[in-house]
Amino acid sequence: MADSTVTTEVAHDVHDEDHAHHPTERQYWVVFVALAALTAIEVAWSYLGLDNRAALVLPLLAMMAVKFLLVAGAFMHLYFDLKIINGRLFSWAFGFSLLLAVVVYFVVFAAFDKLPF
Repeated sequence: MADSTVTTEVAHDVHDEDHAHHPTERQYWVVFVALAALTAIEVAWSYLGLDNRAALVLPLLAMMAVKFLLVAGAFMHLYFDLKIINGRLFSWAFGFSLLLAVVVYFVVFAAFDKLPF
């Protein structure tokens, strides 16, 4: 009997530790508000009528990267779940994904001779 009680307590502690690494409801709301604000800024930025394509596109790419980080890190739980390799796996995966997205962006636009600069 004592063994089953200890096993249940250990399982309960492991379960609590597993949930301790997930975002709280407040953190979800903060991320939601940040995403909504960034989206509003992106839309407003696109209506500024900037003649310089680099001045238009580069800030939009930066805002896109921040939004990707927020969505992947918080809503997909990657920031909280991928704490292996000294907590750097998410950073490496994000960096590689961002680099790949930017390279594909420039390759596609170069293929159509529509580079923003």
